Amino acid sequence: MTKLLASLAAFTALTAAASAADLPRRAAPPPVFTPVPVFTWTGAYFGINAGYAFDASDRNTGNTFAVPFPYAAPGTVASFRNRSQDGFSGGGQIGYNWQLTPGSGVVFGIEA
Repeated sequence: MTKLLASLAAFTALTAAASAADLPRRAAPPPVFTPVPVFTWTGAYFGINAGYAFDASDRNTGNTFAVPFPYAAPGTVASFRNRSQDGFSGGGQIGYNWQLTPGSGVVFGIEA
């Protein structure tokens, strides 16, 4: 009797799985399409800039002085002043832009 009950229990367990094959298959939902956002210039920004300028010219200007007689001809005036025009330049900016409608190309902004 126990063998009969054990075989009936096994048969029932195996047939229950077979009836589940009739259920519809669970599929993942289709992916949601999100359009690419339209580029816009609206927003805040900031930045820094730096530079260095080199001037290769020699300038002899200003500071004229008379050379004493024993060292130069009478009335000779010498001029010597080498002014370097090299220099550093730096700065920064901050601002905000408003674009009226994306894609229109009309942009208003403020910058300091």
